[in-house]
Amino acid sequence: MDQGHIIFRVLHHENISITMDAGVSLFFGLHGQYTISTAQESYTIGASEVYAVSPFTLYRAVSGENAGVLQITLSPEILQKADWSPRQMIDCYLSRSTLKDSVAQDIRRRCATLFRLYFQQTNQAELQRQAVSLASLLWSRFSTTDSVQPEDSINTLKLLESALKMIHTQWNQSISLSETAAQLYVSDSYISRVFKKYVGTTFTKYLVDLRLSHAVNDLKGTDSVTEIAYRNGFKSDNSFIDFFKKAYGCTPGKYRQQLKQSADTPEPPKEDVSDWLQELLQYADGASLYSKSAPTVIRKTVRLPETQDGEPICQSWRQMVNIGYAHDGLIGSVQEQLRRAQKEIGFTYLRFHGIFDDDMHIYQENEDGSPWFNFAYADLLFDFIQEIGLIPYVELGYMPSKLAKTQYTVFDNPAICISMYNDSEKWQALVQACLSHWIDKYGLANVRKWRFTVFSMNYSRLQYTAPVMSHEDYCKMFEVTYQTIKMIDPELKLGGAGCFPGIALAPDGLRRFLLDVKEHGCPPDFITVQCYPHEDFSQDSDFFYFTSKQTSMPSVLSKDKNFTLHFLQRLNRIRQEIGFADCPVVVEEWNSTLWQRDLSGDTCYKAAWLIKNVLQNYDQAEYLGYWLLTDFLDEWLVPGGVFHGGYGLFTINGIPKAGYQALRMLGRIGERKIASGEGWFVSRTENTIQVYLYHYCHYDALYRYRYQKLTDPHDAYKVFEVDGRLKIELELCGLDPGVYRQESWTLNRSAGSTFDKWLEMEAPRVMTPEDLNYINDMAQPLCKIRDTDTAGALHLQTELEPHEVRLIVLKKRDG
Repeated sequence: MDQGHIIFRVLHHENISITMDAGVSLFFGLHGQYTISTAQESYTIGASEVYAVSPFTLYRAVSGENAGVLQITLSPEILQKADWSPRQMIDCYLSRSTLKDSVAQDIRRRCATLFRLYFQQTNQAELQRQAVSLASLLWSRFSTTDSVQPEDSINTLKLLESALKMIHTQWNQSISLSETAAQLYVSDSYISRVFKKYVGTTFTKYLVDLRLSHAVNDLKGTDSVTEIAYRNGFKSDNSFIDFFKKAYGCTPGKYRQQLKQSADTPEPPKEDVSDWLQELLQYADGASLYSKSAPTVIRKTVRLPETQDGEPICQSWRQMVNIGYAHDGLIGSVQEQLRRAQKEIGFTYLRFHGIFDDDMHIYQENEDGSPWFNFAYADLLFDFIQEIGLIPYVELGYMPSKLAKTQYTVFDNPAICISMYNDSEKWQALVQACLSHWIDKYGLANVRKWRFTVFSMNYSRLQYTAPVMSHEDYCKMFEVTYQTIKMIDPELKLGGAGCFPGIALAPDGLRRFLLDVKEHGCPPDFITVQCYPHEDFSQDSDFFYFTSKQTSMPSVLSKDKNFTLHFLQRLNRIRQEIGFADCPVVVEEWNSTLWQRDLSGDTCYKAAWLIKNVLQNYDQAEYLGYWLLTDFLDEWLVPGGVFHGGYGLFTINGIPKAGYQALRMLGRIGERKIASGEGWFVSRTENTIQVYLYHYCHYDALYRYRYQKLTDPHDAYKVFEVDGRLKIELELCGLDPGVYRQESWTLNRSAGSTFDKWLEMEAPRVMTPEDLNYINDMAQPLCKIRDTDTAGALHLQTELEPHEVRLIVLKKRDG
């Protein structure tokens, strides 16, 4: 990782062969122990210990077991700005015994600040300033008495560096001491003395050891020992075997057998480096890194057309909301939150997993294996859904354990079984019994409004410990379900395949599924996808491990601030290419992250993300189904406390978050879009004009690459790119002259955010009913109302903090 004249490198079980830098390299211990050696000294670096290697000093780094270290290299240009003398030497080793020393604390703090600034990527000047400051501190406090390295010593080291580069690029060729000396215009004896003095070994042994290290890697393959010997520069297989036995205590063949035996033993997933980097980040002082420079300015002139002109706005984000599982819908607090959301926002469909899970008790079997069905719990759920004016969006899954081909779940809840069925006829009987019961109970006309899917195709692609099902199995399950539903009534609607973006866009993903089921006469009535802005999960071998542990980001978050828009645009092109242009798209799950422990979801960030993405994408899909209404989700053990970074618009306690208030603000949107741009959107309904303003700040690179796990709620706003205030100036022209009532609703860290109100209360872990009532009452968006007289044009000017959103409503007064 290189940014300007500063290089960061996380060494993770990785050794550095002998090398040197023209600048200074600091090694900050993260986990385990690393040994850093020079010709003069050797230090073992543990957690929070720091060692600095002077410029033009040969060193090597050797990893201990389960070890990690951060290397920060400051270039000669940085050292020059810090007034380092040419050929300056320092002596800096900070052991754990220096943790309370003020200078040592300052070094650690500056390393952490530098690391944060690098990943926030928006303030290069401050990054350079902090790097120079760190270099100045090193020079002023740790320069040695004999502080300048002789020029002839540096020239010798540069010559040695050239020799090492030749060895590391020509190690598999016929390279010798004499040839190397000749190319460098020095004698054989001089090179020998330099190697012995600075490397601590002979030229020949260094070369042989390097060849052996490459050969060891080749032994993981299937090439013969003879082929490996010649490929790595050995003159014969016998000489290779002799050298190998001296170094490793066994023959290459025996070593290969040991490698194969260890490969057959399952290894645990790689360590979560995010935990290790907390060793560094704990020293960050927490000061705001927001830019103090002048705000970014957006100036636009918007001419208002005639009342009926403009693009119609479809409120796709209100078409569907999710609760986690069918059984969750029977919980009183979840039902209370649904009632409130229906009253204040008003959704159309309610989606959930697990109608067939064991805790809903629908599928039962007699002793002879014949199925029978119990709808008691399901009836309670569907009665409630329709009582509050919602329409069921029914995912037919997961698999009842008695009907499951394999007993498998990636979650903590044993009632969730993800599997192919073990009997096609019993699956058909289950689907048919459910549909028939619901039609009898609620009427065919009503059930025709419902929407049905099977569970996500993701489980046929993302594997953890064993395959859940194959692509062919998944298509077969969809086809059997489709035929069963259509036999009951052809107008009932079944969609698929509900997959992540990486799978939806892959040639063998959603495209393959749609073409396969179409070929078998079972095309879905609507296409379903799940939209989380992550890189391709299927390429992340640790995805399910980290998700199941919930200790780290499950995958790399995308750097694309417009991920949802670009994903849906690509998806719509695929639909057209394969003949599904008229098939509607339903985004059945949609959120800024797939992690259930992301504190940023509790903050104002989620409000800005929702406003931005809703206004960008409302016309890209029929439904944008927000995941999730409530933090209560019975996949993992629900944590205690008030805010824990859950998906929900509400906390478990029923406290509405900033994202909930943002959706309420979107409920005021007009019928037609007038104009929009990054950070602003203007709509209209007859004589009322709505102006939405937002300052969206994306996750910084550190957080996107799952390096930072938040445990302190006060750190929740530290994970975003540094951005200052945003100044927006809009000139609205073409207004009917007269007096307008101007409402301004502001949602930011001071108003409308229950999370920030909770921080003001000093983040109490336990809250009484009185505390909950207080935080509900106090955390409302700020409203200001005034009359504005206009002759036909109105100038709106405002400055927004990071993550702030604002709604301005202009309504012409009568008379």
